[in-house]
Amino acid sequence: MIKNALTIAAMVLAAASLAACSPEASQEKKESGATAQKTGEVVAVIGNDVITLDELKAKMEEQAPFIRARYDTTERKREFLDNLVRFELLAQEAQKRGLADDPDVQAAMKKTMVQKLMRSEFDESKAGPEVTEAAMRAFYDENVNDFVKPERVRSSHIFFAAAKGDAGRAKVKTEATRALAEMRKSAADKNAFSNLAKTRSDDDASKRAGGDLSFKTKEELTEAWGPEFANAVVALAEIGDIGNLVESDKGFHVIRITGRQNALDRPFDSVKGQIESRLSREQRTKSFDAFVENLKSNAKLEIHEELLAKIEIGTDTQQQMGMPTGISPLIPAAPSGPKSVVIPAKATEPKK
Repeated sequence: MIKNALTIAAMVLAAASLAACSPEASQEKKESGATAQKTGEVVAVIGNDVITLDELKAKMEEQAPFIRARYDTTERKREFLDNLVRFELLAQEAQKRGLADDPDVQAAMKKTMVQKLMRSEFDESKAGPEVTEAAMRAFYDENVNDFVKPERVRSSHIFFAAAKGDAGRAKVKTEATRALAEMRKSAADKNAFSNLAKTRSDDDASKRAGGDLSFKTKEELTEAWGPEFANAVVALAEIGDIGNLVESDKGFHVIRITGRQNALDRPFDSVKGQIESRLSREQRTKSFDAFVENLKSNAKLEIHEELLAKIEIGTDTQQQMGMPTGISPLIPAAPSGPKSVVIPAKATEPKK
């Protein structure tokens, strides 16, 4: 019984979403009667309203194909008709009780009108200006770093300072060699490397972060620590690997690779479609903003901002309404696109 009741309720709600009338249609009913507005043979009479075969067929065809397939027998069609009748009975009772003038009903009606206006103005009748090849190429050139990137690696090091020519360089190398051996023995201890970097490394910029150098290109590593260091880091194959002792002009390095971002090379032709979609959405957003600004300029609009301070509202109000934070409960969001048309290469990190 419970299952059947839930099924009937769901079907009534589905019929409600299909049979809901526009404000104009409601007014027409009041003034001239519903029958004059409909065509086809009358299949059901509900008080002063009717349901015609044409209307019934149109509402069936609004259903998704897999739902329409259910209505292949007279019994199933009668079931659909019964749902429309139930909805109309409920609607007429609501009308009798004056709910058409209820503020919530009026607000819902206003939202529907705004949504239809948005669709007709920006989705149906307005194709928008064409996005030119030159505009797409200019966007690509201005944002080429989003489409073409060199490989980047994330590494850590324990630095033993000993510049070339220092008398104590050999002694420091011995210390660094011992440290490397200790790190390899302690490879299973995920904190051993960072702990030693914090206590022993001579690189003040990275030691507090456990020797972390963050993501860098080979060129950036070369500029910071020399070609020997950069070549050794890039050559490490597996995330978490500890390399051989690196000797540079500045001293000695125990190195470990902790992440890698593959090179990104997406030529213009491969992303042209994405760029066109983005620029088209941006143009639609500009058109929408201009449309609203024009409405403002032609309206008698007054804003009293000094009164806003009197409003006290809880921070979880929108969540209570079942709406995402940041979305207006009254006005649909302007047509817009994502801030970026590419997804950055995924960085691989050591498992913790």
